[in-house]
Amino acid sequence: MAMKKLRALLWTLAVVVAVAAPAGAQNAPIAIYDGDAPLESIRAQGVEMKRLDDGSLQINNGVDDRWPGVHFEGYWNLEAYSAIEVSLQSTCDKEFTLYFRMDSKGVDVKTLDGATTLSVKLAPGEKKVWRIELPQSLNAETRQKLFAMRGKPGGIKTDSYSVDKGAKYNRREIVAFRPFVNQNKERNSWKLISIVALPETEPTPEYLRWTPDEFFPMIDEFGQFMHKDWPGKTRSLEELRAQIEIEDADLAANQPTEFDKYGGWENGPKLEATGSFRTEKIDGFWYLVDPDGRLFWSNGVDCVGHSNAVTPVSEREFYFCDAIPTKPDPNNKLSRFLGKSSNSVNNFYADYGEFWTFNFSASNLYLKYGDDWEEREKDSVKRRLRSWGLNTIGNWSNMNIVRYAKTPYVATVNSNSRKIEGSSGYWGKFVDPFDPGFKPSVVKSIENNKDAANDPYCVGFFVDNEISWGEAGSLTRAALSSPKDQPVKQACVAWLKGKYETIDKLNAAWNVELASWDALADEPFETPKNAAANSDIDAFYTVICEKYFEGIRDAVRERAPGKLYLGCRFAWTNDLAKAAAQKYCDVVSYNFYKNEVGDFKPVEGEDKPVMIGEFHFGALDRGMFHEGLGPRADQNARAEAYETYVKSALGNPWIVGAHWFQYGDQPTTGRFDGENYQIGLVDVCDRPYVETIDAVRRVGYNMYRIRRDASAIRR
Repeated sequence: MAMKKLRALLWTLAVVVAVAAPAGAQNAPIAIYDGDAPLESIRAQGVEMKRLDDGSLQINNGVDDRWPGVHFEGYWNLEAYSAIEVSLQSTCDKEFTLYFRMDSKGVDVKTLDGATTLSVKLAPGEKKVWRIELPQSLNAETRQKLFAMRGKPGGIKTDSYSVDKGAKYNRREIVAFRPFVNQNKERNSWKLISIVALPETEPTPEYLRWTPDEFFPMIDEFGQFMHKDWPGKTRSLEELRAQIEIEDADLAANQPTEFDKYGGWENGPKLEATGSFRTEKIDGFWYLVDPDGRLFWSNGVDCVGHSNAVTPVSEREFYFCDAIPTKPDPNNKLSRFLGKSSNSVNNFYADYGEFWTFNFSASNLYLKYGDDWEEREKDSVKRRLRSWGLNTIGNWSNMNIVRYAKTPYVATVNSNSRKIEGSSGYWGKFVDPFDPGFKPSVVKSIENNKDAANDPYCVGFFVDNEISWGEAGSLTRAALSSPKDQPVKQACVAWLKGKYETIDKLNAAWNVELASWDALADEPFETPKNAAANSDIDAFYTVICEKYFEGIRDAVRERAPGKLYLGCRFAWTNDLAKAAAQKYCDVVSYNFYKNEVGDFKPVEGEDKPVMIGEFHFGALDRGMFHEGLGPRADQNARAEAYETYVKSALGNPWIVGAHWFQYGDQPTTGRFDGENYQIGLVDVCDRPYVETIDAVRRVGYNMYRIRRDASAIRR
């Protein structure tokens, strides 16, 4: 016991000595956990914790605590440190999300003011080195004036859009690191190998200490952050316009040699030409086939157009320099790029009503090209996509550009009928596929896109986007908790009647005490969680899923014959929903924000091709405040990540395309939901990120040979 106490004391002293030196004097990594920390210095909360022979910490999460995890508490001055590197490994057989919270001194445990939290998904057995950029300490008064944006100066990430819950955060006074699982419903386990603080290579910028009077305005006439410089920043109108000639020469000098007019494999096999895109499996690998019968792999980009950098300006007028109008001004030629919106999700503006916006993407194109900027933009996009080796215009793109570019594209439509009242989701409640208006709403949406339905360049239709499927059974539970006139609830009660015949048999199976079938049908009902009930709940969940996909499949066949039904762009899903999609979709779509997708496999069932609707990577070295969902250290690392991802998709037998999200950076000050990610192929000034474009070309020019070689290896 004495040795344990001595070891704990020495560990504590080591931490104090390591962090007590003046900022800037530290030049070596600091181990928050490295296998030597005594277990009594680590606080376990709702978990079983055991040190393994290799020094790693085996953590088995329970389900009784809301936030099961482990806590490293102490005092660290990390002013001269830029990142935390967490080495860990999943030791369970299912994917789960791990969170990592850092607390600074004085954190408010109720509001978490003074804390910052990030998350990462771990696949079964996945070993990962998770780099977490350390937010820099921003003047608290200034920080509280920064809202409606997910990333803030200094690398701060937050979901707080009005009064900033993290305003007290100070990396000079970190008092805790807390890896945990949020509201865990299932047991899972993981192994913590180390937590290390990495020294920064550059000092903290002075502007982070500025008061609001010193800091604002912070956005220049081009929509760029004023207080920082970086390679490729546009400093004048002359620089903006000079890029035209520079890029014209680049596009002329770089062209793919193996594309037919659609971007299919000109030098590859010639199959039956049907005049439309279709799918075919060749040598064990799925492909699209273009209208002329050439193998086609959809290498695309989303949000092509000039609406990427539209940002709210109401209540934030002081963010912007005087050149930017925040309300109509007849003396300011840029007033034409003001707009009004009431579209806001999970943001400061969600309940605001109408607010003013400014479109920096369009404004900069106007400043670059002049009055004919829209025509010149269309021509630029057409030439860029071909030169970059991209052959598909992805979701959410400008249809004027689509029609001009003569480049394959995907169309998107929506279901828009009654929602399941008991359901929930990030983007809203789930549509009721038993509602009589469900299929007609899809038919109407397709009819509104009749040009796409008859266009040989249209690959097919996505219907809906990132809808919330929840966990298996969740939609059934949502249905039964809905009002009695909910169509899906009526269908569920009828299905249960068909199986059990009498309410007594249902009561016995589910261990409930319902007085009658009317009692189940007329009132919101909370379903029990036992084996028999769960089996029925899951079975009817499949009925709901199949009703949804079948209705949309039939609408596409009816109104857009010959076009592919590309699915719903899964973001949050489960195996039952995926199996239903595989049964009815021509191509199943996923928005996969992962490092690579080479190991992806569909659930057992029908063998269907897969399209990735979204992926991206970003970095903080070019004046933006958030790297998006695939953070990387810099532009070179971002380009490398792009190449790795797309090559992994090309090597996967099921994947027939991957679309980067998105064409241009999001606005520095946030779009309608606060996203302000550095995820564009071009910046807010329409200037290509050369590192990423070089990677896009390397893969795009060679993608058919890469896929052919992968197929040969698997054979």
